[in-house]
Amino acid sequence: MSNSRHIILIIADSLRYDSVWQDGDPVVPYLKKHSTAYHQAYSAGCWTLPSTASLFTGKLPHEHGATTRSRGVNKSTTTLAESMKSKGFKTIQLTANPVTTHIFGLDRGFDRIERVWRVLNPGKIPIANILVLLGKRRIRDKFLKGDFVTGKMTEDIQAGQSWVHSFCKSQFQRAHEILQEADEKNERVFLFINLMETHFPYHIQNKFEILSHSFLEKFRELKSMFHMVNQTWLRTGKEHIKPYMLSLLRNRQKLAWKRFAKSIDEFSESVHESYPDSLYILTSDHGDNFGDEDWRYHFSNVTEAGNRVPLFIWGPNIPKDHEISTPTSIRYIPLMIEQAAKSSVDLTSLEPDARSEIPVIESFWYNKDGKTLPRYQSDQFAFIHDGHRYTEDKDGWQMYELGSQDSALVDAVPYNANPVYDLELTPTQRDFLREKYESFRGFSESIS
Repeated sequence: MSNSRHIILIIADSLRYDSVWQDGDPVVPYLKKHSTAYHQAYSAGCWTLPSTASLFTGKLPHEHGATTRSRGVNKSTTTLAESMKSKGFKTIQLTANPVTTHIFGLDRGFDRIERVWRVLNPGKIPIANILVLLGKRRIRDKFLKGDFVTGKMTEDIQAGQSWVHSFCKSQFQRAHEILQEADEKNERVFLFINLMETHFPYHIQNKFEILSHSFLEKFRELKSMFHMVNQTWLRTGKEHIKPYMLSLLRNRQKLAWKRFAKSIDEFSESVHESYPDSLYILTSDHGDNFGDEDWRYHFSNVTEAGNRVPLFIWGPNIPKDHEISTPTSIRYIPLMIEQAAKSSVDLTSLEPDARSEIPVIESFWYNKDGKTLPRYQSDQFAFIHDGHRYTEDKDGWQMYELGSQDSALVDAVPYNANPVYDLELTPTQRDFLREKYESFRGFSESIS
């Protein structure tokens, strides 16, 4: 069996499953026709750092250590880029999100990291876009210190360009150049691409725009974005964002995907035609949360909306126009990539029955400037089994039915026992789940 020429892993940051599969149509006809699509793929973490670290290591957040409070990836943990480099691949990261770079150790193993805000700097930032960037506390701090006023474009402000500009077409063009250069040198490339079009504040146009029309509604939309990105309810306990505004923010992502999907599909087609013997993966690091299951953001809460993600895979011997509804975790993607590096692609690496493992999801509460209210100080452990998600927080276990297209309608049922110990599982599933649960609890206590 021949191995994959190139391996391309694309992350559409924060993209929800139901933003892609609106009315059952993912609006990427070429990609869908030539790939296997997964309908029950789940991220291992709840935001970019832990979930991407799981994609880069194959480990759960408590195992790789890159969580909301403990931060960087354990130095003893081998990353996917390090592994691919050892197998002779040129490893390149093309990113629009600074979280995937050196800040938390996600740069390890990459021969080169191209930061879109440096390589494709669009120049001056319009005043309206500055207001959006100032909604982020770290950038406000830089601004007030005078960095921006004195003309010193800090890394934070430069990186913030990906919040207010759509760079995907330029990133795809650059990806083609990277692959062509590799072919000329007879190199195999592992290319990781992070795209921010579906990340807050959601690119409904090439540059940031408000979706509302009247002045008052525009103000309310901006205000809602401020509260969402700053997670103000964690320290106030107040619902600052009205339900209709949560729906509007959710619609922003849906519109962003529909606009962005055409570029994704065109890139998928051109790569498939030029490099048919390569492995191509499109997924999301996590979903986003717009009031689903009584929360307003994804940082520290397990939800169907925040953890169910789209997943498309094509490559040699992978079924075309095929759909799979078996639950899986995208943290197993490194297993598939490792296998593809030495032989043809094998999708069984994503199948729980082949591993006798259960998809597990973890979240760690966010210490917002030390002011997070006690009721939100809860690490969560969840797993997928037999059509349900079981989630434990400080109030005990809840059971959720899987598969709702509108995850806002998914209701929790109190589970008055510990399903880790009382569910009927195979011996290997039981051993796996108990080991992960108990080690998660130990890690959670160690960082409390």
